[in-house]
Amino acid sequence: MALRLDVSGVIFASLLAVAMSGCTTAPAPQGAAVSADSVGDRAWVVFNEVVVSLPFRGSNSPYQNLHVAPAAIVNVKNETSSSTYDAEWILRRMETRVAVRLSEVLGGLSWQSLADTASIRQLVLKESQAVVDEALRQWKYGADYKVDMVVASLYWTDASVGRLQQHGR
Repeated sequence: MALRLDVSGVIFASLLAVAMSGCTTAPAPQGAAVSADSVGDRAWVVFNEVVVSLPFRGSNSPYQNLHVAPAAIVNVKNETSSSTYDAEWILRRMETRVAVRLSEVLGGLSWQSLADTASIRQLVLKESQAVVDEALRQWKYGADYKVDMVVASLYWTDASVGRLQQHGR
């Protein structure tokens, strides 16, 4: 019984030491071969699709639905005592604000065509990045992360096709 208590005490002391030492997240080393856990992006969040109906040239119907799925790619810039999970959590909470901003901006566009899709993609990136950058400015570890907004998908459908089913929370 005494041996068990001693082992428990050692385990407890070890866990306490680890907890008190704090964790850090570091960027991937530059210019050298790295382990598999350092290859690729550290985290990502794909937001639900935003759908807006826009007047559309070159179609049998006056309106078409524009479907846009923004996403965020997260990487560490500076060694930090925060976690990429914290960054993901903040981004997930920003999804509604990104959707609102995109609905507002895209819904205000005039006549569109397939030829305008590239400029719409740039508008989506600019507006969604601004929302995310503002959130990161409010976070004390925001400067330690590079969050790039991307467009995971962008396509047009006729007005009968609505938003894809949302992923659960």
